[in-house]
Amino acid sequence: MNSSQEYQEKSGETRKFLRALILTALGAALLVVSINYRVDRYYVFHAQEEPFMEFLEPNMRVLKTNYLETHCSRFDAVIFGSSRAAAIRTDDVNNAFGVAAYNFGVATGNLPGVLARLEWLDASGCMPKTIILPLSIDRLHFTGRPNDLLRKEHPAIVGDPAYAREFLLSYLGVDAFFSNLKKLMDQLISRPEPRFRYDPRSGDVEYLWDRELKLEACPDSSSRTDEVTIGIFVDYLQRIESRVRESGSRMVLLWNPIPVGDQLAHLDDARALFGRLQGTEQLIYRLPPGDARLFDSDQYHDLGHYKPDLAAAVFAAPQNRVPLRQLLNELQALQNQCDAQNDSH
Repeated sequence: MNSSQEYQEKSGETRKFLRALILTALGAALLVVSINYRVDRYYVFHAQEEPFMEFLEPNMRVLKTNYLETHCSRFDAVIFGSSRAAAIRTDDVNNAFGVAAYNFGVATGNLPGVLARLEWLDASGCMPKTIILPLSIDRLHFTGRPNDLLRKEHPAIVGDPAYAREFLLSYLGVDAFFSNLKKLMDQLISRPEPRFRYDPRSGDVEYLWDRELKLEACPDSSSRTDEVTIGIFVDYLQRIESRVRESGSRMVLLWNPIPVGDQLAHLDDARALFGRLQGTEQLIYRLPPGDARLFDSDQYHDLGHYKPDLAAAVFAAPQNRVPLRQLLNELQALQNQCDAQNDSH
């Protein structure tokens, strides 16, 4: 065999190898994309309009935005906030305020996200007449990871074509593949019990789990957030208030009914925050800090998530709407009781 024939044979073998490699890569890519699209663990490709149950949390930003893109005209009120707010029942809000509300609460929702979603609703011609915004004193920091598939923002909210492409690739590529594969295996083998019930028509979320808790009336320690973080929080809140006011809408503030011990642990933050919110006469719905339900572990799924009945109690009575100054004084009174108990020991 001469060198020319040997070269041709080697070239042929190389071409076959490259062809096989390319076909294998294309097959693997097709498999990844197919599983990601079919399983859709985060619910980004298959819009939902009927209630469903899940053992994994979907991307609620995408799930709820998809629904509102075509149905936002049905609602004149929107509940914003985090996964805590997601458990506020829209029927309770409708009855209390005489509105037709949608729950736009999302996992780790924060004020920059609220502002973005509010601007999107306004641009879509669906600016709500009533904005209901729960606040939490233990969640003043704005955190997030750009590639967190559970909390990635809907492309319609971002409004950037480059982001839309990156969004699509994230959920079709390797980043999502192993999560989708795990869900598929769980469905086929272990078949875990549902932990969430979602109703896209209202945005309501029902948590189907409880953890054993022991609530402390008096915190072991206190936390203090830096002034810069508090300033950023206040700035976004004021920007939201300005947007609401300019649109002729009203904003209703709610104080998330987290356990009293956690509220007292952030009393210094409450004092600093309230002092910046256009004076302490601003009104907010709250459950009186001395209310026995705030000390009852049966009212909570875990330390971060209260149950719907407790949420409804916050705005069930007109007398629960008080100036921030009064709420601060009530918290301080409870802290004084804790200090007296510590001194007696």
